Amino acid sequence: MHLSPTSRERVLNLAARICKEEPRLDQKAAFGASVTSGLGPWPALVIEDHSSISLFETEGNLAYSYRALLLASAGDLVVVAAPSSKAFEDYCAGSLGLGRPEVLVLKPSNNVLSLAEMAAADAPLFERLVERAGDAGGLGIVTYMGSADVWQLAGRISHAARVPVKVAAAPPALTRRVNDKLWFAKCVADLLGQQALPATAGAYGLATLVGRIIEMEDTHESLAIKLTRSASSAGNYLLDLKRIKGMSARGLYAWLEERFHALGWSGRFPVIVTSWERPVLSSPSVQLWLPERKHGPPIVEGIFDQIIVGDTAVFSGAEPSRLSEHLQQRLANEAAHIGLLFQYLGYFGRCSFDSILVGQSLDTAELLWVECNGRWGGVSIPMTLANRLLGDWRKVWPVVVEGYSMARPPRGLNSILSDLSGELYDSTYQSEGAVILSPGRLEAAQGYEFLVLDRTREAALARAARVSTKLQGTGSA
Repeated sequence: MHLSPTSRERVLNLAARICKEEPRLDQKAAFGASVTSGLGPWPALVIEDHSSISLFETEGNLAYSYRALLLASAGDLVVVAAPSSKAFEDYCAGSLGLGRPEVLVLKPSNNVLSLAEMAAADAPLFERLVERAGDAGGLGIVTYMGSADVWQLAGRISHAARVPVKVAAAPPALTRRVNDKLWFAKCVADLLGQQALPATAGAYGLATLVGRIIEMEDTHESLAIKLTRSASSAGNYLLDLKRIKGMSARGLYAWLEERFHALGWSGRFPVIVTSWERPVLSSPSVQLWLPERKHGPPIVEGIFDQIIVGDTAVFSGAEPSRLSEHLQQRLANEAAHIGLLFQYLGYFGRCSFDSILVGQSLDTAELLWVECNGRWGGVSIPMTLANRLLGDWRKVWPVVVEGYSMARPPRGLNSILSDLSGELYDSTYQSEGAVILSPGRLEAAQGYEFLVLDRTREAALARAARVSTKLQGTGSA
Protein backbone atom coordinates (compact mmCIF):
# COMPACT_ATOMS: atom_id res chain seq x y z
CA MET A 1 0.00 0.00 0.00
CA HIS A 2 1.49 3.33 -1.09
CA LEU A 3 1.49 6.11 1.50
CA SER A 4 2.43 9.65 0.57
CA PRO A 5 5.33 11.43 2.30
CA THR A 6 2.80 13.79 3.92
CA SER A 7 0.82 10.85 5.33
CA ARG A 8 3.96 9.22 6.65
CA GLU A 9 5.04 12.44 8.35
CA ARG A 10 1.64 12.81 10.03
CA VAL A 11 1.79 9.23 11.29
CA LEU A 12 5.39 9.62 12.46
CA ASN A 13 4.53 12.80 14.40
CA LEU A 14 1.65 11.06 16.15
CA ALA A 15 3.87 8.08 16.97
CA ALA A 16 6.49 10.42 18.44
CA ARG A 17 3.86 12.04 20.64
CA ILE A 18 2.55 8.68 21.87
CA CYS A 19 6.09 7.48 22.61
CA LYS A 20 6.70 10.63 24.64
CA GLU A 21 3.51 10.03 26.62
CA GLU A 22 4.16 6.29 27.01
CA PRO A 23 7.93 5.77 26.69
CA ARG A 24 7.95 2.09 27.64
CA LEU A 25 5.52 0.74 25.04
CA ASP A 26 8.17 -1.19 23.10
CA GLN A 27 10.26 -2.28 26.09
CA LYS A 28 11.38 -5.91 26.23
CA ALA A 29 14.70 -5.64 28.08
CA ALA A 30 13.20 -7.36 31.14
CA PHE A 31 13.06 -10.64 29.22
CA GLY A 32 16.76 -10.65 28.36
CA ALA A 33 19.00 -9.06 25.78
CA SER A 34 18.66 -12.09 23.48
CA VAL A 35 14.84 -11.95 23.33
CA THR A 36 13.47 -9.75 20.53
CA SER A 37 10.52 -9.38 18.18
CA GLY A 38 10.76 -10.97 14.76
CA LEU A 39 11.14 -14.24 12.90
CA GLY A 40 14.28 -16.34 13.16
CA PRO A 41 15.83 -19.14 11.07
CA TRP A 42 15.26 -21.72 13.80
CA PRO A 43 12.42 -24.10 14.68
CA ALA A 44 9.32 -22.35 15.99
CA LEU A 45 7.33 -22.96 19.14
CA VAL A 46 3.71 -22.34 18.13
CA ILE A 47 1.36 -21.60 21.02
CA GLU A 48 -2.21 -20.29 21.02
CA ASP A 49 -2.57 -18.63 24.40
CA HIS A 50 -5.74 -16.54 24.81
CA SER A 51 -5.31 -15.72 28.49
CA SER A 52 -4.98 -11.96 27.95
CA ILE A 53 -8.44 -11.71 26.34
CA SER A 54 -11.19 -10.88 28.84
CA LEU A 55 -14.02 -13.42 29.23
CA PHE A 56 -12.55 -15.65 26.51
CA GLU A 57 -10.54 -18.39 28.18
CA THR A 58 -13.17 -18.80 30.91
CA GLU A 59 -15.55 -20.11 28.25
CA GLY A 60 -13.53 -23.27 27.70
CA ASN A 61 -11.51 -22.10 24.74
CA LEU A 62 -8.41 -24.01 25.81
CA ALA A 63 -9.79 -26.31 23.11
CA TYR A 64 -8.53 -23.77 20.58
CA SER A 65 -4.93 -24.55 21.53
CA TYR A 66 -4.84 -27.26 18.85
CA ARG A 67 -5.52 -24.63 16.17
CA ALA A 68 -1.80 -23.79 16.49
CA LEU A 69 -1.09 -26.84 14.30
CA LEU A 70 -2.42 -24.87 11.33
CA LEU A 71 0.54 -22.46 11.61
CA ALA A 72 3.20 -25.09 12.34
CA SER A 73 5.47 -27.15 10.07
CA ALA A 74 7.62 -30.24 10.40
CA GLY A 75 10.46 -29.51 12.81
CA ASP A 76 8.41 -27.03 14.86
CA LEU A 77 6.99 -27.56 18.33
CA VAL A 78 3.37 -27.03 19.33
CA VAL A 79 2.18 -26.72 22.92
CA VAL A 80 -1.45 -27.76 23.48
CA ALA A 81 -3.69 -28.29 26.45
CA ALA A 82 -5.07 -31.74 27.24
CA PRO A 83 -6.85 -33.75 25.97
CA SER A 84 -4.54 -34.95 23.23
CA SER A 85 -6.04 -35.34 19.73
CA LYS A 86 -3.91 -37.72 17.71
CA ALA A 87 -6.66 -37.75 15.08
CA PHE A 88 -6.30 -34.00 14.46
CA GLU A 89 -2.52 -34.30 14.32
CA ASP A 90 -2.85 -37.05 11.70
CA TYR A 91 -5.43 -34.97 9.79
CA CYS A 92 -3.15 -31.91 9.63
CA ALA A 93 -0.11 -33.94 8.62
CA GLY A 94 -1.89 -36.25 6.17
CA SER A 95 -4.97 -34.68 4.60
CA LEU A 96 -3.67 -31.11 4.80
CA GLY A 97 -0.02 -31.92 4.12
CA LEU A 98 1.23 -29.44 6.72
CA GLY A 99 4.00 -31.65 8.05
CA ARG A 100 4.20 -33.22 11.48
CA PRO A 101 5.54 -30.91 14.19
CA GLU A 102 6.38 -32.17 17.66
CA VAL A 103 3.24 -31.82 19.79
CA LEU A 104 3.81 -31.29 23.51
CA VAL A 105 0.69 -31.87 25.60
CA LEU A 106 0.51 -30.03 28.91
CA LYS A 107 -0.35 -31.84 32.09
CA PRO A 108 -3.81 -30.97 33.44
CA SER A 109 -3.64 -28.25 36.09
CA ASN A 110 -6.11 -27.14 38.74
CA ASN A 111 -4.45 -23.72 38.84
CA VAL A 112 -5.74 -20.85 36.73
CA LEU A 113 -2.70 -20.47 34.49
CA SER A 114 -2.11 -19.41 30.93
CA LEU A 115 -0.74 -21.92 28.43
CA ALA A 116 2.63 -20.16 28.57
CA GLU A 117 2.72 -20.32 32.39
CA MET A 118 1.74 -23.99 32.26
CA ALA A 119 4.53 -24.66 29.76
CA ALA A 120 7.07 -22.96 32.01
CA ALA A 121 5.83 -24.91 35.06
CA ASP A 122 5.79 -28.32 33.33
CA ALA A 123 9.40 -29.38 33.97
CA PRO A 124 9.75 -32.16 31.33
CA LEU A 125 8.02 -30.04 28.67
CA PHE A 126 10.11 -26.97 29.47
CA GLU A 127 13.30 -29.03 29.38
CA ARG A 128 12.33 -30.24 25.91
CA LEU A 129 11.86 -26.66 24.71
CA VAL A 130 15.27 -25.72 26.09
CA GLU A 131 16.86 -28.78 24.48
CA ARG A 132 15.43 -28.00 21.04
CA ALA A 133 16.41 -24.34 21.31
CA GLY A 134 19.94 -25.26 22.34
CA ASP A 135 20.35 -27.84 19.57
CA ALA A 136 19.12 -25.38 16.91
CA GLY A 137 21.07 -22.40 18.23
CA GLY A 138 17.88 -20.41 18.74
CA LEU A 139 14.08 -20.57 18.82
CA GLY A 140 11.19 -18.66 17.30
CA ILE A 141 7.88 -18.31 19.12
CA VAL A 142 4.76 -17.91 17.00
CA THR A 143 2.11 -16.88 19.49
CA TYR A 144 -1.56 -15.95 19.31
CA MET A 145 -0.60 -12.62 20.84
CA GLY A 146 2.36 -11.03 22.56
CA SER A 147 1.22 -11.48 26.16
CA ALA A 148 3.61 -10.99 29.06
CA ASP A 149 3.41 -14.70 29.90
CA VAL A 150 4.62 -15.68 26.42
CA TRP A 151 7.49 -13.16 26.58
CA GLN A 152 8.44 -14.44 30.02
CA LEU A 153 8.50 -17.99 28.64
CA ALA A 154 10.75 -16.76 25.83
CA GLY A 155 13.08 -15.18 28.38
CA ARG A 156 13.28 -18.34 30.45
CA ILE A 157 14.04 -20.50 27.41
CA SER A 158 16.69 -18.05 26.18
CA HIS A 159 18.35 -17.90 29.61
CA ALA A 160 18.32 -21.67 30.13
CA ALA A 161 19.49 -22.57 26.60
CA ARG A 162 21.83 -19.57 26.25
CA VAL A 163 20.50 -18.86 22.74
CA PRO A 164 18.52 -16.04 21.11
CA VAL A 165 14.72 -16.29 20.98
CA LYS A 166 12.54 -14.25 18.62
CA VAL A 167 8.85 -13.69 19.36
CA ALA A 168 6.61 -13.10 16.35
CA ALA A 169 4.54 -10.49 18.18
CA ALA A 170 4.71 -7.05 19.74
CA PRO A 171 6.12 -6.48 23.25
CA PRO A 172 3.55 -6.94 26.05
CA ALA A 173 2.85 -3.27 26.83
CA LEU A 174 2.19 -2.45 23.17
CA THR A 175 0.15 -5.65 22.74
CA ARG A 176 -2.08 -4.60 25.63
CA ARG A 177 -2.49 -1.13 24.20
CA VAL A 178 -3.44 -2.01 20.62
CA ASN A 179 -6.00 -4.53 21.89
CA ASP A 180 -7.51 -1.89 24.21
CA LYS A 181 -10.62 -0.59 22.44
CA LEU A 182 -10.48 2.74 24.26
CA TRP A 183 -6.82 3.37 23.38
CA PHE A 184 -7.45 2.27 19.81
CA ALA A 185 -10.35 4.72 19.53
CA LYS A 186 -8.11 7.57 20.66
CA CYS A 187 -5.47 6.63 18.07
CA VAL A 188 -8.05 6.53 15.28
CA ALA A 189 -9.53 9.87 16.33
CA ASP A 190 -6.06 11.48 16.39
CA LEU A 191 -5.08 9.96 13.05
CA LEU A 192 -8.29 9.96 11.00
CA GLY A 193 -10.62 12.26 12.92
CA GLN A 194 -13.47 11.75 15.38
CA GLN A 195 -15.86 11.08 12.48
CA ALA A 196 -14.05 7.78 11.83
CA LEU A 197 -15.49 6.32 15.06
CA PRO A 198 -18.86 5.61 16.64
CA ALA A 199 -19.57 7.92 19.56
CA THR A 200 -17.28 6.55 22.28
CA ALA A 201 -16.59 7.43 25.91
CA GLY A 202 -14.50 5.75 28.58
CA ALA A 203 -15.67 5.05 32.12
CA TYR A 204 -13.16 4.40 34.91
CA GLY A 205 -15.62 3.34 37.58
CA LEU A 206 -19.24 2.25 37.94
CA ALA A 207 -20.41 5.68 39.03
CA THR A 208 -18.74 7.27 36.01
CA LEU A 209 -20.31 4.61 33.79
CA VAL A 210 -23.75 5.54 35.07
CA GLY A 211 -23.03 9.18 34.28
CA ARG A 212 -21.82 8.37 30.75
CA ILE A 213 -24.98 6.39 30.00
CA ILE A 214 -27.23 9.16 31.28
CA GLU A 215 -25.32 11.69 29.15
CA MET A 216 -25.63 9.62 25.97
CA GLU A 217 -29.01 7.91 26.23
CA ASP A 218 -31.00 10.87 24.87
CA THR A 219 -28.86 11.39 21.77
CA HIS A 220 -28.46 7.80 20.55
CA GLU A 221 -30.99 5.13 19.66
CA SER A 222 -28.85 2.30 21.06
CA LEU A 223 -25.87 2.09 23.40
CA ALA A 224 -23.50 -0.72 24.30
CA ILE A 225 -20.98 -1.30 27.04
CA LYS A 226 -17.75 -3.00 25.95
CA LEU A 227 -14.88 -4.38 27.95
CA THR A 228 -11.75 -2.76 26.59
CA ARG A 229 -9.90 -6.07 26.02
CA SER A 230 -12.21 -8.85 24.88
CA ALA A 231 -12.88 -10.89 21.75
CA SER A 232 -15.67 -12.66 19.86
CA SER A 233 -18.27 -10.24 21.31
CA ALA A 234 -17.86 -11.84 24.77
CA GLY A 235 -17.31 -8.41 26.32
CA ASN A 236 -20.23 -6.64 24.61
CA TYR A 237 -23.41 -5.78 26.49
CA LEU A 238 -26.21 -4.10 24.55
CA LEU A 239 -28.24 -1.79 26.75
CA ASP A 240 -32.03 -1.87 26.63
CA LEU A 241 -32.61 1.89 26.68
CA LYS A 242 -36.39 1.49 26.96
CA ARG A 243 -35.87 -0.39 30.19
CA ILE A 244 -33.36 1.93 31.81
CA LYS A 245 -34.75 5.32 30.73
CA GLY A 246 -36.18 7.11 33.72
CA MET A 247 -34.08 5.14 36.22
CA SER A 248 -32.41 7.17 38.90
CA ALA A 249 -28.62 7.17 38.99
CA ARG A 250 -28.76 4.99 42.12
CA GLY A 251 -31.17 2.55 40.46
CA LEU A 252 -29.08 2.34 37.30
CA TYR A 253 -25.96 1.72 39.39
CA ALA A 254 -27.56 -1.26 41.14
CA TRP A 255 -29.03 -2.60 37.88
CA LEU A 256 -25.65 -2.50 36.10
CA GLU A 257 -23.87 -4.10 39.06
CA GLU A 258 -26.30 -7.02 38.92
CA ARG A 259 -25.96 -7.44 35.13
CA PHE A 260 -22.16 -7.38 35.24
CA HIS A 261 -22.11 -10.02 37.95
CA ALA A 262 -24.33 -12.29 35.81
CA LEU A 263 -21.95 -11.84 32.85
CA GLY A 264 -18.97 -13.01 34.87
CA TRP A 265 -17.31 -9.60 34.70
CA SER A 266 -14.67 -9.17 37.41
CA GLY A 267 -15.24 -5.47 37.99
CA ARG A 268 -12.14 -4.18 36.26
CA PHE A 269 -12.27 -0.76 34.62
CA PRO A 270 -12.13 1.10 32.32
CA VAL A 271 -14.98 0.09 30.07
CA ILE A 272 -16.37 1.79 26.99
CA VAL A 273 -19.82 3.22 26.38
CA THR A 274 -20.43 3.46 22.66
CA SER A 275 -23.28 4.13 20.29
CA TRP A 276 -24.54 0.86 18.78
CA GLU A 277 -24.92 1.97 15.19
CA ARG A 278 -27.78 0.86 12.93
CA PRO A 279 -28.35 -0.13 10.23
CA VAL A 280 -25.01 -1.88 9.68
CA LEU A 281 -24.67 -2.69 5.99
CA SER A 282 -21.32 -4.49 6.25
CA SER A 283 -18.68 -5.42 8.83
CA PRO A 284 -15.35 -5.46 6.96
CA SER A 285 -12.19 -6.75 8.61
CA VAL A 286 -8.82 -5.74 7.14
CA GLN A 287 -6.06 -8.31 7.62
CA LEU A 288 -2.49 -6.99 7.86
CA TRP A 289 1.01 -8.22 8.49
CA LEU A 290 3.31 -5.65 10.10
CA PRO A 291 6.96 -6.47 9.31
CA GLU A 292 9.93 -4.89 11.00
CA ARG A 293 10.25 -1.29 9.81
CA LYS A 294 13.49 -2.01 7.96
CA HIS A 295 11.63 -4.58 5.83
CA GLY A 296 8.95 -2.22 4.56
CA PRO A 297 5.50 -0.81 5.38
CA PRO A 298 2.43 -2.76 6.60
CA ILE A 299 1.09 -5.35 4.16
CA VAL A 300 -2.67 -5.50 3.59
CA GLU A 301 -3.23 -9.22 2.91
CA GLY A 302 -6.99 -9.22 2.55
CA ILE A 303 -10.32 -7.57 3.27
CA PHE A 304 -13.08 -9.87 4.48
CA ASP A 305 -16.76 -9.28 5.15
CA GLN A 306 -17.55 -10.71 8.58
CA ILE A 307 -20.75 -12.67 9.09
CA ILE A 308 -22.25 -11.27 12.27
CA VAL A 309 -25.33 -12.63 14.05
CA GLY A 310 -27.42 -11.67 17.08
CA ASP A 311 -27.92 -8.48 19.04
CA THR A 312 -24.35 -8.45 20.39
CA ALA A 313 -22.76 -9.05 16.95
CA VAL A 314 -21.36 -12.55 17.44
CA PHE A 315 -18.77 -13.54 14.83
CA SER A 316 -20.01 -16.59 12.87
CA GLY A 317 -17.76 -16.50 9.82
CA ALA A 318 -16.29 -14.46 6.99
CA GLU A 319 -15.77 -14.35 3.24
CA PRO A 320 -13.76 -12.13 0.88
CA SER A 321 -15.26 -8.66 0.70
CA ARG A 322 -17.73 -7.95 -2.09
CA LEU A 323 -17.64 -4.21 -1.49
CA SER A 324 -16.86 -1.88 -4.38
CA GLU A 325 -13.26 -1.35 -5.39
CA HIS A 326 -13.53 2.24 -4.16
CA LEU A 327 -14.64 1.18 -0.67
CA GLN A 328 -12.04 -1.56 -0.44
CA GLN A 329 -9.35 0.90 -1.47
CA ARG A 330 -10.49 3.28 1.25
CA LEU A 331 -10.53 0.50 3.84
CA ALA A 332 -7.03 -0.63 2.85
CA ASN A 333 -5.68 2.91 2.87
CA GLU A 334 -7.04 3.85 6.29
CA ALA A 335 -6.00 0.51 7.77
CA ALA A 336 -2.50 0.95 6.36
CA HIS A 337 -2.25 4.34 8.08
CA ILE A 338 -3.25 2.83 11.43
CA GLY A 339 -0.90 -0.11 10.86
CA LEU A 340 1.96 2.24 10.06
CA LEU A 341 1.36 4.08 13.33
CA PHE A 342 1.58 0.81 15.24
CA GLN A 343 4.69 -0.22 13.30
CA TYR A 344 6.39 3.06 14.27
CA LEU A 345 5.51 2.27 17.89
CA GLY A 346 7.33 -1.08 17.64
CA TYR A 347 4.57 -3.48 16.60
CA PHE A 348 5.54 -6.64 14.70
CA GLY A 349 3.36 -9.46 13.43
CA ARG A 350 -0.27 -10.23 12.70
CA CYS A 351 -2.89 -7.52 13.12
CA SER A 352 -6.40 -6.79 11.86
CA PHE A 353 -8.81 -3.89 12.09
CA ASP A 354 -12.59 -4.29 12.26
CA SER A 355 -14.97 -1.68 10.92
CA ILE A 356 -18.63 -1.15 10.09
CA LEU A 357 -20.41 0.60 7.24
CA VAL A 358 -23.52 2.32 8.55
CA GLY A 359 -26.34 3.97 6.62
CA GLN A 360 -29.17 3.41 4.19
CA SER A 361 -26.95 2.55 1.21
CA LEU A 362 -23.32 1.69 0.58
CA ASP A 363 -22.99 4.75 -1.66
CA THR A 364 -23.56 7.07 1.29
CA ALA A 365 -22.54 4.85 4.23
CA GLU A 366 -20.26 6.04 7.02
CA LEU A 367 -17.08 4.03 7.54
CA LEU A 368 -16.45 3.62 11.27
CA TRP A 369 -13.52 1.76 12.88
CA VAL A 370 -14.50 -0.24 15.95
CA GLU A 371 -11.52 -2.28 17.16
CA CYS A 372 -8.04 -3.63 16.60
CA ASN A 373 -7.17 -7.31 16.91
CA GLY A 374 -3.48 -7.16 17.71
CA ARG A 375 -3.21 -10.92 17.44
CA TRP A 376 -4.15 -13.88 15.28
CA GLY A 377 -7.82 -14.71 14.98
CA GLY A 378 -10.80 -16.34 13.34
CA VAL A 379 -10.09 -14.81 9.92
CA SER A 380 -6.30 -14.47 9.81
CA ILE A 381 -5.58 -18.11 10.74
CA PRO A 382 -7.83 -19.58 7.99
CA MET A 383 -6.53 -16.98 5.50
CA THR A 384 -2.94 -17.94 6.27
CA LEU A 385 -3.83 -21.62 6.12
CA ALA A 386 -5.34 -21.09 2.65
CA ASN A 387 -2.07 -19.44 1.59
CA ARG A 388 -0.15 -22.47 2.87
CA LEU A 389 -2.39 -24.94 1.08
CA LEU A 390 -2.77 -23.11 -2.23
CA GLY A 391 0.01 -20.54 -2.41
CA ASP A 392 -2.49 -17.66 -2.48
CA TRP A 393 -5.97 -17.60 -0.95
CA ARG A 394 -7.19 -15.53 -3.89
CA LYS A 395 -7.04 -18.62 -6.14
CA VAL A 396 -10.34 -19.72 -4.59
CA TRP A 397 -13.30 -18.27 -2.71
CA PRO A 398 -12.61 -19.04 0.97
CA VAL A 399 -15.49 -19.03 3.45
CA VAL A 400 -14.92 -19.28 7.20
CA VAL A 401 -17.77 -20.77 9.26
CA GLU A 402 -18.21 -20.88 13.03
CA GLY A 403 -21.15 -22.63 14.68
CA TYR A 404 -22.25 -22.59 18.30
CA SER A 405 -24.84 -25.36 18.58
CA MET A 406 -24.89 -29.07 17.73
CA ALA A 407 -27.65 -31.65 18.06
CA ARG A 408 -25.21 -34.58 17.92
CA PRO A 409 -23.63 -36.19 20.99
CA PRO A 410 -19.85 -35.94 21.52
CA ARG A 411 -17.79 -38.23 19.28
CA GLY A 412 -14.30 -38.67 17.89
CA LEU A 413 -12.84 -36.67 15.03
CA ASN A 414 -12.35 -39.70 12.77
CA SER A 415 -16.07 -40.45 12.93
CA ILE A 416 -16.82 -36.83 12.03
CA LEU A 417 -14.37 -36.88 9.12
CA SER A 418 -15.98 -40.07 7.84
CA ASP A 419 -19.40 -38.40 7.86
CA LEU A 420 -17.96 -35.55 5.77
CA SER A 421 -16.53 -37.86 3.11
CA GLY A 422 -16.64 -36.16 -0.28
CA GLU A 423 -16.83 -32.66 1.21
CA LEU A 424 -13.30 -32.36 2.60
CA TYR A 425 -10.20 -30.80 1.10
CA ASP A 426 -7.33 -33.26 0.72
CA SER A 427 -3.89 -32.14 -0.39
CA THR A 428 -3.21 -35.42 -2.16
CA TYR A 429 -6.15 -35.44 -4.57
CA GLN A 430 -8.68 -32.63 -4.00
CA SER A 431 -7.90 -28.90 -4.25
CA GLU A 432 -11.37 -27.82 -3.13
CA GLY A 433 -13.36 -28.71 -0.05
CA ALA A 434 -13.85 -28.06 3.65
CA VAL A 435 -11.03 -27.90 6.19
CA ILE A 436 -11.61 -28.59 9.90
CA LEU A 437 -9.86 -25.86 11.91
CA SER A 438 -9.98 -27.18 15.46
CA PRO A 439 -11.01 -30.46 17.13
CA GLY A 440 -11.88 -29.42 20.70
CA ARG A 441 -15.37 -27.97 20.57
CA LEU A 442 -16.26 -30.17 17.60
CA GLU A 443 -15.49 -33.45 19.36
CA ALA A 444 -17.24 -32.24 22.52
CA ALA A 445 -20.34 -31.27 20.44
CA GLN A 446 -20.07 -27.67 21.67
CA GLY A 447 -19.57 -26.03 18.26
CA TYR A 448 -17.34 -26.08 15.20
CA GLU A 449 -14.97 -24.05 13.02
CA PHE A 450 -14.18 -24.88 9.42
CA LEU A 451 -12.90 -23.28 6.22
CA VAL A 452 -14.33 -23.92 2.76
CA LEU A 453 -12.19 -23.55 -0.37
CA ASP A 454 -14.10 -23.50 -3.67
CA ARG A 455 -13.68 -21.88 -7.08
CA THR A 456 -16.84 -19.77 -6.84
CA ARG A 457 -18.76 -18.07 -4.07
CA GLU A 458 -21.91 -20.00 -4.93
CA ALA A 459 -20.13 -23.35 -4.67
CA ALA A 460 -18.39 -22.35 -1.42
CA LEU A 461 -21.61 -21.22 0.27
CA ALA A 462 -23.44 -24.34 -0.85
CA ARG A 463 -20.68 -26.57 0.52
CA ALA A 464 -20.60 -24.57 3.76
CA ALA A 465 -24.34 -25.16 4.20
CA ARG A 466 -24.00 -28.91 3.57
CA VAL A 467 -21.08 -29.28 5.97
CA SER A 468 -22.83 -27.23 8.68
CA THR A 469 -25.92 -29.42 8.42
CA LYS A 470 -23.88 -32.58 8.78
CA LEU A 471 -21.88 -31.24 11.72
CA GLN A 472 -24.95 -29.99 13.52
CA GLY A 473 -26.71 -33.33 13.12
CA THR A 474 -29.96 -31.59 12.21
CA GLY A 475 -30.61 -33.57 9.03
CA SER A 476 -28.96 -34.79 5.89
CA ALA A 477 -27.77 -32.51 3.13
